[in-house]
Amino acid sequence: CVVKFATRDPFGVGIEYEGGRPGWDDANNGLPGMLGSGLSEMIELAALLRYVRIAVSKYRQEIEVPQEAVEFMAAINEAVVVLYKNRGVGILQSDKDSSVPDFLFEYWDTVATAREDYRAKTKITFSGLTILLNWQDVEQTMGIWLSEIDKGIEMAERLGSSGHGDNGDSGVTPTYFSYEIVAWKRTGTLSGKGLHLVDAKQMEVQTFPLFLEGPTRMMKIIDTGKALALYGKVKGSPLRDDGLKMYTVSASLKGQSVDMGREMAFAPGWLENQSVWLHMSYKYYLELLRHGLFEIFFEEMQGGGLLPFMDPASYGRSLMECSSFIASSAFEDPSIRGRGFLARLSGATAEFMSMWILMMLGPRTFYVDQKSGDLRMQLLPAIPRWLFDDTTYPGEAVISFKLFGAIDVRYFHRRGQEHLYRIPATRYEIILRDGQVLKVDGPFIPLPLSDKIRRVVFVSSIDVYFE
Repeated sequence: CVVKFATRDPFGVGIEYEGGRPGWDDANNGLPGMLGSGLSEMIELAALLRYVRIAVSKYRQEIEVPQEAVEFMAAINEAVVVLYKNRGVGILQSDKDSSVPDFLFEYWDTVATAREDYRAKTKITFSGLTILLNWQDVEQTMGIWLSEIDKGIEMAERLGSSGHGDNGDSGVTPTYFSYEIVAWKRTGTLSGKGLHLVDAKQMEVQTFPLFLEGPTRMMKIIDTGKALALYGKVKGSPLRDDGLKMYTVSASLKGQSVDMGREMAFAPGWLENQSVWLHMSYKYYLELLRHGLFEIFFEEMQGGGLLPFMDPASYGRSLMECSSFIASSAFEDPSIRGRGFLARLSGATAEFMSMWILMMLGPRTFYVDQKSGDLRMQLLPAIPRWLFDDTTYPGEAVISFKLFGAIDVRYFHRRGQEHLYRIPATRYEIILRDGQVLKVDGPFIPLPLSDKIRRVVFVSSIDVYFE
């Protein structure tokens, strides 16, 4: 995370793409050549730094770190101190000012130099010397770095997006940026091809159309109130395909440079050019579920956002089979819109399984009680009433599934028409493989039954009653 923090772009609004391609949407493989950067990667860095800060605060132990890394961190922190001193009341003259201020450019140049020095020192190996860092110093450093990232996210949202029919006022989290060097100085040396080498002295930031990845990643680090507000903005943005009631991987890319990457070779609505990319849209729905926005999630699901509720005639293949992408309403041939292409069983399937677990089991099936230290099990589903079966068991509303692929679980809904949105169970009946029936009153299953269930082989079925 030290190198990542030192790889923030000149405006501090994203992580630089030094080479290769962006972390998820690799069709933007031209962005590294445009001095591009991604806010998505910086959001993930924020999540990582938060984790490190919590971990060092919890365990309160010294951390052994290579000497080179400690020196690198010291150089970064010195640059941050200077940045604090130089930062004015307002970074930009206006929200849309694209020029990188001198003090931000100087910080970026200093830290980039320190990063390259660190890489030069460790190109072959580390020296082997280590330094013990006090956990409180690490905690403080993580806090300072997170503060800088928060400022960068705020700046990214001020810069916004730009594109065909997009004036940048949607309020939706942007995803990508790039930089244009507008002033430079020759170093007096030549490249291997005889071209003059220069040092950049001034830069301007460029914005791009909206991509679904930006708001999806942002939902991982904001509270539920902000997530709800962001959802509303995304739904009212060009990312929403009203015809299909889905979300496209990007807004219109019309007018963008072919330098962005291979996506510019595709027709609008096809592949990574404004199609419905199932993996990313599923990531987006998953975040809605994680935030407990159940009514919205199931409304999107029933509306056709998830495969089981899509129109199979339009989809053109089995609803049990994920596709890489669905041709969106932006595609010029109406007969192709809504059809899935390139069967794939990786990303979207993994996100679907995560959604299934949160729906059927809850956010924390097994946990250790803080007071007793005992292992407990709690099934805390989020299932709407209309998903329960009212016909198989007369007078009962039931839904069933396999836990760990081996244990039959049945939920008995006895709360009328109420949705089971994280409502604790009233009681459990556990049937062991030797025929024993064990009853547990209350919302959770204690030891030793929780351990037997976790070991799978002892348990045949579990009946859970919500009364």
